[in-house]
Amino acid sequence: MRFLTQCFAVVAIALLWAGSLFAQNDSTIHRDVEAVDIEAQQNRRTAMPVQTMSAVEIQRVGAQNVADVVRHFGGTTVKDYGGVGGLKTVSVRGMGAAHTAVSYDGMVVSDCQAGPIDVGRFNIDNVETVMLAVGQTDDLLQPARAFASAAILSIVGKRFGFDERKTRIDVGAKCGSFGAADARIAVAHKLTDRTAVSANADFMRADGEYRFTIPNREHPIRERRINSDIRSAFAELNLTTDDSSRFRNHLKAYGFYSERGLPGAVIFYNPTANERLWDKNFFVQDDGRWRLRDNLIVRLQAKYNYSWNRYEDRNVMYPNGLRTDLNTQHEGYLSVAGMYSLRFLSFSLAGDAAYNTLKSNMMGNPQPRRLTLLSVANARFSAPHVTATATLVATHITENVEFGSHPDDINRLSPAFSFKLFNRFAVFRAILKETFRVPTFNELYYTTLGTTGLKPEIAREVNVGCNLGTDDFFVSADFYANRIENKIVAIPTLYVWKMANYGEVEILGADIAVNKDAQIGDFQLIATANYSYQRALDVTDKNSKLYKSQIPYTPRHSGNVSASLIYNKITLSLSSFISSKRYFLEYNIKDNEIEPYAELSTTLSRSFRIGQNTLSARLSCINLTDKQYCVVQYYPMPGRNYQLQVNFTL
Repeated sequence: MRFLTQCFAVVAIALLWAGSLFAQNDSTIHRDVEAVDIEAQQNRRTAMPVQTMSAVEIQRVGAQNVADVVRHFGGTTVKDYGGVGGLKTVSVRGMGAAHTAVSYDGMVVSDCQAGPIDVGRFNIDNVETVMLAVGQTDDLLQPARAFASAAILSIVGKRFGFDERKTRIDVGAKCGSFGAADARIAVAHKLTDRTAVSANADFMRADGEYRFTIPNREHPIRERRINSDIRSAFAELNLTTDDSSRFRNHLKAYGFYSERGLPGAVIFYNPTANERLWDKNFFVQDDGRWRLRDNLIVRLQAKYNYSWNRYEDRNVMYPNGLRTDLNTQHEGYLSVAGMYSLRFLSFSLAGDAAYNTLKSNMMGNPQPRRLTLLSVANARFSAPHVTATATLVATHITENVEFGSHPDDINRLSPAFSFKLFNRFAVFRAILKETFRVPTFNELYYTTLGTTGLKPEIAREVNVGCNLGTDDFFVSADFYANRIENKIVAIPTLYVWKMANYGEVEILGADIAVNKDAQIGDFQLIATANYSYQRALDVTDKNSKLYKSQIPYTPRHSGNVSASLIYNKITLSLSSFISSKRYFLEYNIKDNEIEPYAELSTTLSRSFRIGQNTLSARLSCINLTDKQYCVVQYYPMPGRNYQLQVNFTL
């Protein structure tokens, strides 16, 4: 450990020294936030609670993946199973991960089999913006899917090719603890003033083995996390046309592959872990906008998605000692939307159609097929200081199987309403919204566990909040009440567990955020703080011992604090994430508690101008205090670890 600490100090000093050699003779302060000021101000004036982090901010705080970015947002809970390749899902305001939609470059990512999306798979170095909106965004020209969830996490990839250079090349490399190594390249070429083509690729590997301690009264046991290796690769090809006055189009082809070990839960005296998972994903999507008139815009989206995974487990309980599950999903998706604007009124209509199939080799799987039709109508009134928006989403879902039973068709209307009152320094807002999420294929058909009679979960949201402040000091506060009905849970029957509509959850909470930007001599200080309170109670049965118990994995108190000190082109950042105790089972007793934790990380970064090129370096120490904790019970997170990243732009 002393050797690693010394290496950390030596590299940090080297970065600062090298910067003094390569830096231009310029005494101006490096204000890297100016590029995102306009977007930040727009998000602060929305009717919906919106939180955003740009690529500049991601680099500054040293976020390792998209899940790290989301942890900076208030009201979020990230389930992290630990390790470089561990599964990471996002729940917003206690409503469950399945109620949060994830979109990538304007199109919602779907997984009909499992439901929640693993946000850890998105490469953070290829991301321009991450935005979390509770309810929906203020943009009316969205596909219907974007209005059909309780919250939406939008990931926007970097758009190369529209700067002054005709050809641009970005290369980067990372290395870190636990055998982690990453190499990436991005190439962009401007075909015309309005059209550019870009390609990027990334390869990552890690052994993923790290030490952890199992509490055992007076004699704690020191173990090593095993079978947590990962190999992954992805590649993208983008063709972008941007004539902002009349036409925009973005065509993307994406491929992803990973092989990883699943380390499993930590069990006394049983370190065996033989599970492995392979994933393949390919999709091609197109997103186009046409301005037919000054007040009429049409948007068309189309997508084909292929997803394949293979799960293996070696255990003597299986015939021949091996279990292999193969699953293949196909999706075809089409969306048409239009928006018409008058002086004070705007209207939009959108219609989506998605067809999903699942092929599986699991015994008894009926090979389901699902057709989803969504339509949405929006009406907005906008005056100089008042905006009101009404939304109605209509859903029709029909399902078929090759054998056995399947759910009845679903037809449902889901309304939403938002209101904001604003001036130059303040925004006051109110939101009412109802959404629902249908059971996943696993919940309906998984061997011995699935139940085809499940009803959709219904989510109702009420939010009131305000934004106050200026460019240098900003405060946001939101207070909300949510209710989840027909909550889908696994309950024990006579011999096996079964999925059932058993639960109702009542959630009261508050999200408070403070941002401060100050100039202190030649230094710039950027500080942010978020605090979230969530009282998420099971209100299913007044006669149950579980009545009004906090639901699992939802801390009552959580938050984060980050501060960045910028001098010239050198940035030093500190980030801390805090969570109160949680429970991993429904009974709120001491034996079911997960201990509270506070994780501290630090990042030192430096950028250099070398002629027309840019070199940047970043050194991060994650979990600086070497705190051992679990986000998911029995899945210990890594202790102190390091990462060094270098990027070069030609």
